[in-house]
Amino acid sequence: MEVIARLLRFAKNGKLARGAITTIAAEIHLHRTTVSKIWHAFRRNARMPSSRPGRVDPKSLYSTDYVSNLVSGVPEDQRNTLRILSDATGLTLGTLHRKLRDGTIQRKSSRIKPLLTINNMVERVAFCETPDAYEFDSMWDAVHLDEKWFNADKNRRKVYLVKGQTIGRRVAKSKNFIPKVMFLAEVARPRYGPEEGVRFDGKNGIWPIVKY
Repeated sequence: MEVIARLLRFAKNGKLARGAITTIAAEIHLHRTTVSKIWHAFRRNARMPSSRPGRVDPKSLYSTDYVSNLVSGVPEDQRNTLRILSDATGLTLGTLHRKLRDGTIQRKSSRIKPLLTINNMVERVAFCETPDAYEFDSMWDAVHLDEKWFNADKNRRKVYLVKGQTIGRRVAKSKNFIPKVMFLAEVARPRYGPEEGVRFDGKNGIWPIVKY
């Protein structure tokens, strides 16, 4: 750029002479702040506009229409990954990555949707049309019970020791046979009592009930 070329005349060891930015700003009729930003961007190796007009990148071997037609002709089950797509189309992974980057091909996700019958659809519409028929349950008087399995020990355990100590030996028939314990957990809705000034977190307790 012309601004950088002019500033480099006043630069020595990467530093501008005092008053260089003001001088150049006056010569090219720009604000000194603008000139200063251009110089700092140049110092940070920011991407500067190319002086070469037009496209300077290597020309692509495959046109956008060719790749689009080739990919669209591949069945969906062979388009799950770029590697599978590369085998199906004969295009290299590098070509597919470049086409993905320039937007020729796009990555989309799909999820399995519920198969609704006519009766299901009617029930859904009826539910949406009658919002007042359903009452919200605050669940202040509800307690939830759940069972949780936990391993009694871990396969790999880290222990901090002092000098002279040795780690205790732990044995099991296999890491698949580590004893398990089932706990019964009981929780409720958290609440706060303004009179007592105490907040209940909803955790009633957890108790071991089965060892396997």
